[in-house]
Amino acid sequence: MTTAIEVGPLAEFRRSWRIVIVAGVGLACGLSAIPIYSLGVLTKPLSETFGWSRAEVQSIYTWMTIGNLVAAPFLGWLIDHQGVRRVTLISLVGMALGMASMGVLTGPLWSFYFLGFMTAVVGVGTVPITWTRLIIDWFDAGRGRALGIALAGTGVSATFIPSYATWLLAEYGWRMTYVGLGALPALIALPLSYFFLFDRTGRSAKPTETLSAEPSNEKHLDGLEFREVLKGYRFWVMNAAFVMVGLCIAGLISHLIPMLTDRDVPATTAAQVAGVIGLAVIVGRIGTGYLIDHFWAPGVAVGLLSLPAISCLILASGVGGVPAALVAAVLIGLAAGAEFDLMSFLTSKYFGQRKYGTTYSFLYAAFKLSAGIGAPLFGLSFDITGSYALILYGATGLLIIGSLLMLTLGPYRIPSNT
Repeated sequence: MTTAIEVGPLAEFRRSWRIVIVAGVGLACGLSAIPIYSLGVLTKPLSETFGWSRAEVQSIYTWMTIGNLVAAPFLGWLIDHQGVRRVTLISLVGMALGMASMGVLTGPLWSFYFLGFMTAVVGVGTVPITWTRLIIDWFDAGRGRALGIALAGTGVSATFIPSYATWLLAEYGWRMTYVGLGALPALIALPLSYFFLFDRTGRSAKPTETLSAEPSNEKHLDGLEFREVLKGYRFWVMNAAFVMVGLCIAGLISHLIPMLTDRDVPATTAAQVAGVIGLAVIVGRIGTGYLIDHFWAPGVAVGLLSLPAISCLILASGVGGVPAALVAAVLIGLAAGAEFDLMSFLTSKYFGQRKYGTTYSFLYAAFKLSAGIGAPLFGLSFDITGSYALILYGATGLLIIGSLLMLTLGPYRIPSNT
């Protein structure tokens, strides 16, 4: 016999607010945040120490994304069958050790690439695939807002990591900067996850925290099998759209500090401008979550993901100095804040939860690969032309095209459970 329980967004938040906090902190200390938001700070020091080009240094992040690409499909399968808790705890330890280990390397370049790759493989459980799966499982009526609040954790990182890494660099050098970055998942996310991260179903679930009166595993059977997902056009449209947008946004974020310091903006000021991206990411995450709970998500995507096209034009022209750069940073951050909210929400609404982990992992892997290509591609364009203008104008077109592709998705296929 089942008993009636409170339903609706507020009821979900009252029961599961700890899950939102754990996911937010995990995202802030995970591979989707720390490497990309510290890369701009570390690019010049590594280049000066070892004589590598900017494209070569930025390719460390590329190899991290390749590691994610290799490990993400297995991670998706694992969390679909075993849950999130165990793999996440192991991955937090692996990421912390990997980041800290990069501070002891003395070269050659391939050793940085290899360690970046392995850090991403063992730390893959810290990426949004796991944290968003928690939110999707625990929330339905308030899913968009819960995703937005949790994913705002990466915005916190975007706000503080550039300044934190700049301070570590100035005080202790680039080696201890890596150690200090590795301390974040080890000392903050790991203890919190150990005590408060639990799957809704499965061996690591807490029976007393079950949200639904109906058997929770029935809810998890809603949706398409992965082979059905692959047969439809929507999966491929989402891939194309997120690849185009991800390539451009990653390049903009990772090169914003070098773009500004090349124009004689002080490093501390450049880091502060880059930190504004984080504040905008937070607004973008929470705002996107609210909007997609109330409006058609692909339409929201067009409005938000196209914003960095304006940033590209501002940065390419070089007009307006620091104030214009601040505007550009805000627009980049708003779009960056929308990416994972939209990817998670669209996956659940068009494909369901039956194979959410597997489906999302492939979308995420393609997105991260594009981000890994974007960072060195911007650097390569600079190395060849001596300017970022060409790549910025090209990115303007890609952002517009990628955003408009979202309009082809049509109505949702998976209805809400409310």
